[in-house]
Amino acid sequence: MERTNLKKVLINAVKIIISIGLLYFVFKKIPFREVAGLWSTVSIPYVLAAAVFFLASQVLSTKRLEFYLEANHFRLSFRSNLELYFLGMFYNFFIPGGIGGDAYKVYLLNKKFGWSVKKITSALFNDRLSGLLAICVLILLSSGFLFDLKWLPVIVIAIISGVFLTLMITKKWFPAYQSVFYTTLACSIAIQGLQVICFVLLLKSLGVDGHFAIYTVTFLGSSILSLISFAGIGVREVLFLQASKYFDFDPAVSVSASLLFTVITAFFSFFGVFFQLRKLHLHLKEN
Repeated sequence: MERTNLKKVLINAVKIIISIGLLYFVFKKIPFREVAGLWSTVSIPYVLAAAVFFLASQVLSTKRLEFYLEANHFRLSFRSNLELYFLGMFYNFFIPGGIGGDAYKVYLLNKKFGWSVKKITSALFNDRLSGLLAICVLILLSSGFLFDLKWLPVIVIAIISGVFLTLMITKKWFPAYQSVFYTTLACSIAIQGLQVICFVLLLKSLGVDGHFAIYTVTFLGSSILSLISFAGIGVREVLFLQASKYFDFDPAVSVSASLLFTVITAFFSFFGVFFQLRKLHLHLKEN
């Protein structure tokens, strides 16, 4: 156990170092005072609207996990699931060197209800897998606005192939979730769509009125690559900086919007501290 915890600490330490290094690289190219100057001009109503859409995506994420838990006949109440979700966000964002948010969920649910660690872990894994598939689908759909129509059949085939492959993986290794595959995929697409809207609203708060397709592709791509950094910090900014070399948009604006997205994520992740300070009461769904 100590060796496992040490490994996790080292991995998270490396991620934090990567994030710091990437941000250093970005701010060597774009002075932070330029970003700060842009923040002083943001439209607050747009930022507040973006926060609402981000919160909606997190609430819907809670519902998606509920589908996976119920596939194992684990009937956790929605309120308990929501509190557990924000507690996991808090652990992931503010305690990077400690136990991960997902691992803490597994620990609490196993301790409280005696549910199988293997089944809870598989539910969380498929929850992540569904989100990854949705990101890839939306990247391909958004890419359709960047390429000629002749590439449309290729994009459609790629989407169908990705969905089919993931369904086959689910059937073979996780048959319990086959019945909720399309429901959770629809949830995942809606979740990522809400986060894209959140980011677009942040761009509009900074005066951006175009190039939303490439912004969307870059933003979603950073969600996949965020695995190599802490909470995706640094990766998003570098991707936007590099994309600005090939597409006509201001890198300072995109980096500013990206950092605003991180601030919103941190704000809602902090909600989990309230459930950490008071004893979390988990309840089953009433019949």
